[in-house]
Amino acid sequence: MTVNREKIWRAANRALKREEFYQENREWGETDNYDLMYVLAKGKHPNPDQIIAVAGMQCICYQFYPYTRDEPCELWGFNYERDLFKLLESGYEIVGMSMDCHFDVWSTIEAWQDEIETEKGMQKYLKYCRQNRITKEKIETETGLSGMMDVMTLYHPERVPKEPER
Repeated sequence: MTVNREKIWRAANRALKREEFYQENREWGETDNYDLMYVLAKGKHPNPDQIIAVAGMQCICYQFYPYTRDEPCELWGFNYERDLFKLLESGYEIVGMSMDCHFDVWSTIEAWQDEIETEKGMQKYLKYCRQNRITKEKIETETGLSGMMDVMTLYHPERVPKEPER
């Protein structure tokens, strides 16, 4: 991917703070607010509407487009299989992901490993982890959370979908 990952991540964080759902929470005086979980982009030179960000707080998640004026949508019944792995299977790439989100994804894979239907999307996620040195130890150190399985043992490079030639 030739996109500037850091630049897109920063733009998504700025866009998050302008979103109505974020502003409403701030106006209510809440101490917690939505955090950027992950950003995805489609292709080497994605159009603005092909950059998707997801922010969450507790059990509420929103998907929004940091480079367009499209309305955000609440992801009812958010789950990583549908809202991450399926998008990865359809050609999206991970631009960035918070370490807390990695912890949640790894926990999901551990809990549902035998029932995940979007195997290619999960393998693509695990490939991203391998390429970006996201390890069990790194996640535990940076989040302060522990006790999870090393899901990298489930990584099988031969199952990662091949990217279409452009």
